Amino acid sequence: MNPPSFNARRATLDDLPVLRPLWSAGQLDALHLEKRLTDFQVAETAEGRLVAAVGLHVDGLHGRVHSECYLDAAQTDALRALFWERLLAVARNRGLVRLWTLEAVPFWREHGFAEADAEIKKKFPAAFGDESAAWLTFKLKEELAAALSMDHEFELFRQASEQDRERMMRQGRIMKGVATVLALMLFIAVIVGGVLLFKKHRLRVPFSGSAPAKQR
Repeated sequence: MNPPSFNARRATLDDLPVLRPLWSAGQLDALHLEKRLTDFQVAETAEGRLVAAVGLHVDGLHGRVHSECYLDAAQTDALRALFWERLLAVARNRGLVRLWTLEAVPFWREHGFAEADAEIKKKFPAAFGDESAAWLTFKLKEELAAALSMDHEFELFRQASEQDRERMMRQGRIMKGVATVLALMLFIAVIVGGVLLFKKHRLRVPFSGSAPAKQR
């Protein structure tokens, strides 16, 4: 018998009716997690049945893996492997430098997560919760390289914005010039039309002078 195939994707509002009982079954705060829906990746069967979810809370260059939940415990190994590939892709696409988690199952240690020492915890984002908890962490890339990359991307964005602004200013000057020419042409047309109308009107007016007297 072939093992079931799964697909991972980002959660949407349409998933909430399934996610709420799934979170509750995993003894998670469904009301709180509902507010963090955009954190979640979900897994579904080939038929579109949602069977698992995991959250990735992003703060700056760091991400927190949280709130795993699975419909069938027998499928967790396959689904975690799928989620791990998905989380790595999302994290790298967003330029993250480090992942954190409180998930205690062996899978995460087996895939490179390790206990965060005091030096690493200096980089811990306060938005993730209690720094003194038993955090595991996974380094994606050096923070200096990431910072330089972000600076480079910002400079490219600034240059592109400057080019767009200059292009818009050039287009504005061209449009202003065209409008000025059109206004001048309209003014000349009005003057010429007025002169022609005046001449035409004079030709139509009959001569009103007195006729010469007849000689006797």
